[in-house]
Amino acid sequence: MNEPIRSRLALAAYGVAALFAVRLPSFYFLPQSSGSLIVRELSALLGIAPHLLLFVVVATLPAPSWAKPAGYGWLAIDMTTDIMALNGVADATFLPMRYGGHIAAALWIASASWEAKGATRAVGLLLALDLASYSFIAPFVSFVALFPSIVLLPTWFILVARHIGHGPEAARESPDRSSTARRACTTANAIIR
Repeated sequence: MNEPIRSRLALAAYGVAALFAVRLPSFYFLPQSSGSLIVRELSALLGIAPHLLLFVVVATLPAPSWAKPAGYGWLAIDMTTDIMALNGVADATFLPMRYGGHIAAALWIASASWEAKGATRAVGLLLALDLASYSFIAPFVSFVALFPSIVLLPTWFILVARHIGHGPEAARESPDRSSTARRACTTANAIIR
């Protein structure tokens, strides 16, 4: 992967980190399915924007081919639940669906993290554990139990951006991933231009 493309893909991951750094606290403090239409619109836009950028990151980040569909599934489910909240669907309806999507997110994040080294691996595995475990205990504990994700998710995407941006030595491609990476680069180039 050439340097300009690698830089653009890393920039997308940094964008995801920044958008999640704004979005996640808003999820705790802004009403999701109640409140004014402007607040719901802002919440939905803050939710959907990082997920749209994430499509390129899921395609680019080295992960087993069986794990990537889980990443895409997470994105589709989270965007769907953001639109459900925008349309006034009750929290009791859309949040369990979102938490189900977090199982898919945890699978992709853990798989991609396992392929990385150092802090990217450690933070990613902790993030996956937090997302997956909260999905199962959500009915019994406070929403605060998901609080570590406010820090872990943006941090992991910063580490992912660095991983992508450092090229072949940091984001090694195995032979079965090279064609996927080429397609992701071509797609990213078309989107960015």
